[in-house]
Amino acid sequence: MKRKFSLVLLLLAAWLGGAQPAYAATDSQDSSITIVKKTRVAYNKGNKVNTWTTYGAGKKLVGQVKSGYKFTATGQAQYKGRTWYRIKDNKWILGTNTVTTKKYASIKAKAAKTAKQKKVVALANAQVGKAYVWGATGPYSFDCSGLTMYAYKKATGLTLPHYSVSQLYYGKAVSTKKLVKGDLLFFGSKSAPSHVGIYVGGGKFVHASSPTVGVIKSKVSTNRSSAFYPSSARRVSSYLTFFR
Repeated sequence: MKRKFSLVLLLLAAWLGGAQPAYAATDSQDSSITIVKKTRVAYNKGNKVNTWTTYGAGKKLVGQVKSGYKFTATGQAQYKGRTWYRIKDNKWILGTNTVTTKKYASIKAKAAKTAKQKKVVALANAQVGKAYVWGATGPYSFDCSGLTMYAYKKATGLTLPHYSVSQLYYGKAVSTKKLVKGDLLFFGSKSAPSHVGIYVGGGKFVHASSPTVGVIKSKVSTNRSSAFYPSSARRVSSYLTFFR
């Protein structure tokens, strides 16, 4: 009986002695690792992010996580001037491939705006060739503010007023020399424009011009005496945050 009891004790001691630590042995013995509880988001411009067995020399690739993967780091270490975060046992991620949750939210918001701007441009381009009818708001014919109203409503959900002067007060003023796709271009008086169109890139804009030519794509003029020289521009994308 004593022998059996002693054998049980020996087996128990051997098991306890071989029990695994909370993290890999190298982690538990590494004084360079700072214990933290820090929430981060894996991010690599939409690409997957590699994870590794450790943060320093001899590390091996474990796998990948999706860009946008949110985790709470349990350890942090520096190696050759770069920060690494421990996701879990034997799983590390390079700090430069992570961002704060606030930064990631900002990145997503910007991407959403860009996507909607592209939709506005695509929709505006698709109307080229259609007829100009005063007071029309689509989908078969348009006047100038009716076209911009239609494109923004269909692409983003934002309802612009059916009047070029009123549209002048949406978004924020931007330089006509620093345009981005989707910007509204106004023509005529700065305070009471008589015409409006949508900048589509490449120095061109789409607009419902007149009953004679209908909806066309024109080059933005740099000649002040030209009818296609814009008096002002507005970036309506600053409103799109509210329509995600």
